[in-house]
Amino acid sequence: MDNKIFIDLDKSDKLPQITAFQGQVYIKKNGRIIVRNSIFEDIDTLTEQDLEYILVNFKQYISPILTSMYIPKASIMEVIKKVAPEFKVRFKTEKPGGNKIIPISPDEFFEGGKIFDDIISGINPEWTETQKYKYLYNQTGIMLSYDLNVSQHTVNANFHEKYSRNIFTSISKNWGICASFAAIYDYLCYKCDLDSTILSEDDHDYVMISNSNGEDYLTDPTYDAARLKFGLKTRNFAIPKEEFEKNSHHLKQTEADEYEFASLDNEEIKEIDKSIGYLENFGGDYTDEALGKLANGLEGNTFDEKAMNFIERIKNIKTIGRPTDSDYVEIIKWILSKSTDIEFAKKINVASYAYEDTKELPRKIVFKIEEDNENKKYYEFDYRTKEYKEVNELDLINVDKELGTEL
Repeated sequence: MDNKIFIDLDKSDKLPQITAFQGQVYIKKNGRIIVRNSIFEDIDTLTEQDLEYILVNFKQYISPILTSMYIPKASIMEVIKKVAPEFKVRFKTEKPGGNKIIPISPDEFFEGGKIFDDIISGINPEWTETQKYKYLYNQTGIMLSYDLNVSQHTVNANFHEKYSRNIFTSISKNWGICASFAAIYDYLCYKCDLDSTILSEDDHDYVMISNSNGEDYLTDPTYDAARLKFGLKTRNFAIPKEEFEKNSHHLKQTEADEYEFASLDNEEIKEIDKSIGYLENFGGDYTDEALGKLANGLEGNTFDEKAMNFIERIKNIKTIGRPTDSDYVEIIKWILSKSTDIEFAKKINVASYAYEDTKELPRKIVFKIEEDNENKKYYEFDYRTKEYKEVNELDLINVDKELGTEL
């Protein structure tokens, strides 16, 4: 038999006598049912005092997963951390209007929130809207990397997918997918009173920004994340619609298909990047030209010697923010694509792979070198220490087989 207990806190401050039971709790407060079927709904509509009172006295009868209509206030999360730290909160990851997603703990909320606060604190109040938009765009790419664990079906792919869809855990753990990049950039814009809208294709999310002059611009921080960490020019910020679509976007799948979009040219964007201090990290200019030369003019008489020289050059690349294996692999492949020695570029390959339980980053990077005598060598590259060592192909195959990833 199902047991149901109804508690009306509007009528009496006296707590009913509740004993252990198998059933459901309903609690009424401020004229509405706030706990239904033992689920505490919309905690953001209560005062901190009311929330604390209910959690202190009834938490053993309430589901440990609370819900909030919007991203909860820090003061609300402080209450939960204080009296029910084992509880988690499910809330909308975006500004009002998104879907409720995976619940997170107060500690996860505050860890991610600190990063957001640090980013926002870097804004100069005197900046124009466009400067603020580009600063937040840059910071999104600098502080978040694409998570290959989700896309390559590692043993923890579902775990990563789940937490990548919450902006607070995504930014703190550096586990990002396109939905993370779009939602984080959108949230930062919202926090800074800048207008933005997430656009969704079948399998990709990006962001439209709209200034106070009524101009709309297309942006995609996912596709620029690696470039921003290495000082390259961005390719998906405020560019013409036609160019945006050439960069593998499909606007016809979004509600903004019929929009007229404004754009900024390369010089305008460069001046913005100078004015917000981004280019100071790279000596005052973009690194496209310098990095594009790294696979050319290599010293050495043999292919193997040139390959070693190439890896040595990669060690000295300057980065900012929190680059991971996916960022390095993307940039190294871009550098190789700029090589004038086509045969060299064909014989050196780079990839990242899961080398063990990848619940935590980092993953490994490996260079496959096809020598002049058709032998193959493999070098494992640690992008944190910039050290590398030769590894056995059999070890890599075993890892590949175990985790179902491709090298």
